[in-house]
Amino acid sequence: MRISLPLGSPLPSILYVSITGPVAPTLLDVSYRKAKVEDFPGILNLIRNSFDGVLREHGFFDSSPFASPKLPAIPQQGFPWFEMGLKEDGEGFWVAEVEGKLAGLTLSWVRGSLWYLAHLFVSPDYQGLNIGQNLMDRTMKHHKGSTITNRALATFAYNPVSISLYARYGIYPREPLYWMEGPSQQVKTGASTKLRNERMVDFEKARSILTRIDELTLGYPREKNHEFLFGLPTVRCHLFSSGKEPVGYAYVWQNGRVGPLATVSHEIFRDVLKSAFRLAAAEGAPNVGIAATGSNEQLMQVALEQKMRILDNYLFMSSKPFPNFSNYVLYPTGAML
Repeated sequence: MRISLPLGSPLPSILYVSITGPVAPTLLDVSYRKAKVEDFPGILNLIRNSFDGVLREHGFFDSSPFASPKLPAIPQQGFPWFEMGLKEDGEGFWVAEVEGKLAGLTLSWVRGSLWYLAHLFVSPDYQGLNIGQNLMDRTMKHHKGSTITNRALATFAYNPVSISLYARYGIYPREPLYWMEGPSQQVKTGASTKLRNERMVDFEKARSILTRIDELTLGYPREKNHEFLFGLPTVRCHLFSSGKEPVGYAYVWQNGRVGPLATVSHEIFRDVLKSAFRLAAAEGAPNVGIAATGSNEQLMQVALEQKMRILDNYLFMSSKPFPNFSNYVLYPTGAML
């Protein structure tokens, strides 16, 4: 099933999908219902346990920065990403139960004509009951009254079972996605930028600018996603302008991670990316990190210049190709592309 660590909790946020674990007896009764606030702690536990299981199975547990021993403790209260999902996209937020125990979950969000699968998990204890497919059937009906023209997600690149599941729903592999990290002290800070950088703190002031950049870069507005990010204390949004014209944005996290990042043209992408790396290094975290799409040569080149190395690899999938990943950095979380 799919693994996506939620934003807004003290977790690194990166989404993945896996179908693994023992086959459960077919006599068990599975029930499905909409998620509730009371489910959130159990959902987070299921995500972490499933994620660790996939990492161990494929030999990435020790190297991945997202294995549970490297994450902060599970929060005692407050799950802002789940809370937003329940409020904004409750029709796509389902759980599966077996004998009263949480066995699986799914959460999709819809922005305009884009449907995005943020989470799809099945507990390793309850494999073999068709839970993943049944959850997928339910969340695929989520559309918020819009005509869906594209569907997207990110998953482990090394899990063919999950990839095959999504392909059966018309969601095909599009982009290799590499999580890369490097020491903050290795980030090159000497280059200057001709672009003006302004930290945005007022979402209403930034709303129309960010929407315009997203529509030019991705073809979809993501206002709710940006609003959510603006409400988190652990991330800052920086707007880049050429003269008076906004040409890109970058989110920089206190843990040194960069993304999402978008520019209106390929020509200024490298400059914005280098600036974002410098801002991330200045946060004081030991490492800077980014999700690099394999087709974006500039992104890969700049990341390698910063002495970053690949720690894990994933796959971006969609039913139709996206307009252009050469101007965009995907931060692969449930909250956004």
